[in-house]
Amino acid sequence: MGAQRENPGRILVHGAMNKIHIPCILLLCLVADLRPQSLVEPPYLHSFGIRKATPANLFMFFGPITQFDDPQGIATAKMKSRDDPATASDDDELVVYGVNAGKNQLIYNTSMWTLGLYGSKGSGDGQFNSPAGIAIDADGNVYVADCGNNRIVHLFNPKKDLHWVGSFTGRSASDPGLLGPCRVALDNRGRVFVSDSGNRRIVVFTSAGAESRVFPGTEAYRFELGPTMLAVADGSDPWSMYHGERIVFCADQGGRRLRKIDFNGSIMKQIMLPEGHHASYAAVDYYHNLWITDQGKHCILKYDHELNLLDVFGSYGDGANQFEEPRGIAIWKRFGQTFVAEKHGAQYFWVGTDCTAKSLRKIRDNNYTLSLTLTEYSFVSVFSPAADTVWMVRKLMANPGASTVPIVDVNGIVSGGKPVLLRVEPTYSSFTYFKQEYPLTVNR
Repeated sequence: MGAQRENPGRILVHGAMNKIHIPCILLLCLVADLRPQSLVEPPYLHSFGIRKATPANLFMFFGPITQFDDPQGIATAKMKSRDDPATASDDDELVVYGVNAGKNQLIYNTSMWTLGLYGSKGSGDGQFNSPAGIAIDADGNVYVADCGNNRIVHLFNPKKDLHWVGSFTGRSASDPGLLGPCRVALDNRGRVFVSDSGNRRIVVFTSAGAESRVFPGTEAYRFELGPTMLAVADGSDPWSMYHGERIVFCADQGGRRLRKIDFNGSIMKQIMLPEGHHASYAAVDYYHNLWITDQGKHCILKYDHELNLLDVFGSYGDGANQFEEPRGIAIWKRFGQTFVAEKHGAQYFWVGTDCTAKSLRKIRDNNYTLSLTLTEYSFVSVFSPAADTVWMVRKLMANPGASTVPIVDVNGIVSGGKPVLLRVEPTYSSFTYFKQEYPLTVNR
């Protein structure tokens, strides 16, 4: 964990993310007054207090030219062409693309202050028919799952404006080609992963559109009613905790079953979502945590990279911690900036942490065990806030899920009857900005 703790995506995040980016926020803005949980509201000076992207916000930029109409996929990246390598002050300035499927177009920020539109209905160059998923890279490549046209569209943005590159279908003498491709993802080598739902498979293409692999390659397993949801965790990405892990997350059975598949196409693990939940879109963060939107339940499910459920976040509505039919989700792996598209706009968050269970138990004399369940990699501290703060544990790294921390009360805080607090701070995204504190009592 030592190398991870030095990652500037975790430690320097607040030195970089301190500016107001109105168009990004308009595309993907935030809910005010969020309760402290797995996703939190960025500070006011970062967002200028804009709550979320709404139809009224979009009208301010485009007037009657467009409106939110069935938003779908969303993607984000730090473009190399927009980066000044001489300073870190722009390292959080991202380009964000949203698929406005009902209008057959993309909405994206051409700068930190301006928005652009691309696309119209049709099957020719610069056109889409019911587009869905989208994936982008730092070089300016944009890939769109043009579902109704049974193709993947390749666009390029050198710095500001999108340009048509081409499209590919996978059709050949031995392959009928894509049928209803709905999701798309990229690995660090530029390969394009496509959920070819109509053919019940995942197809991997080179960046130029040549088919290179198909999952499943044998009859070892099959997809049922899918695959739909799709995300790639590539450990060769510079912003990746697990350098040896290269996996595909996908869902089938109408989004009810999750699968973790290696890059050779072999199933590593599969689970069912909780009863009544269905996966729609997904994104992977620095820790290879899997974040899944559930459009029908109006929430986000968070899993670790071993497919252990960490949290179900959100409910229906337009208030704090609420969504209306969340669709696409995108996470900038370096800083954890998180964007969620929904029925009439989008929201913007930072990754926080939540402690869902905690207990302090005496073992013997001044020896105790702290048991806790976290939704995120977190720094854990135990202390007494009396006149002079006395620390029992200070900023110990704890993994998400259930864990235990041994504590020796050398200062006799507990035996002396002083109040004891547990402080939980995220190691990622909202690090130094957000923390939670809980009173602890001793179970003997």
